[in-house]
Amino acid sequence: MRSMTGYSKIVYEDENFSLKMEIKSINNKSLNLKIKQPYLLNFLENNIRTEVAQFVTRGSVDLKIDFTDKRDLNRMYTYDKGLAHAYVNILDEMENDFSLKFSNKMDILVKNLNIIQKNDFEIDEKEYSNFILVQLRILLEGFVKNKDEEGSRLLSYFTDKILILEKKIKEIKKYKEKVVENYKNTLIERLNKIKGEIEINENDILKEILLYTDKSDISEEVSRLDSHIIQLKKNLLGNNSVIGKKIDFILQEIFRELNTTGVKCNMYEISELVVESKNEIEKLREQIMNIE
Repeated sequence: MRSMTGYSKIVYEDENFSLKMEIKSINNKSLNLKIKQPYLLNFLENNIRTEVAQFVTRGSVDLKIDFTDKRDLNRMYTYDKGLAHAYVNILDEMENDFSLKFSNKMDILVKNLNIIQKNDFEIDEKEYSNFILVQLRILLEGFVKNKDEEGSRLLSYFTDKILILEKKIKEIKKYKEKVVENYKNTLIERLNKIKGEIEINENDILKEILLYTDKSDISEEVSRLDSHIIQLKKNLLGNNSVIGKKIDFILQEIFRELNTTGVKCNMYEISELVVESKNEIEKLREQIMNIE
């Protein structure tokens, strides 16, 4: 079981590159990936999305990449040496003419005279791609580990709730045979009270009891509940980590069978157990929204 909520972060730096990656996710019905990255990495977006999709199937995921090629700092900017010397000569001449000194000639050169210029250069896309994608896999491995750890905690919660649910269903089974017996006794008791007022046909009483038996029989519902519980535990304890949607469907089916059971049986003890069981299902369905 893997949670849809997770977080991971890596920081890397060497003589060439400086990189910081951060990924986090919350619940979502499908995979919704938002990427924030430097413009020079835009060519990698499709590869990044493909890589993330191999590790994550559901969730709203935010991926932030801060990347600097430190070698660019040396080749990104140059200054015009001839123009710089010419400006300095002019500044020196102005100082002599006006018998005044500039407080910082370098500041004037850098800020006002366009001495420093930005170069256009081609980035090595293959080098960037190999570096970024390797680091992204490391990030995603940590991300999945974090989601698995949270999933383990949720699995423990699910296991406890399913044990409670199984006990409730066993109690329902115990009362199942008493439904018809209770109805029969209640019917006979009421008929005895009015026996002197109307003529009672025992065959009619028998037909009424048989009709009620057919309508109130919850054997099929209980059988399906047992089957759904088996499927639920099988999926929870299986090797597949992507089970959220399937478990949610099974929980819907269990809820539906419980609902039918509550409607069919006219017995307080069973109705109370059905309400308690449905309450446990709702708790499970709230938590399954966190499962990938």
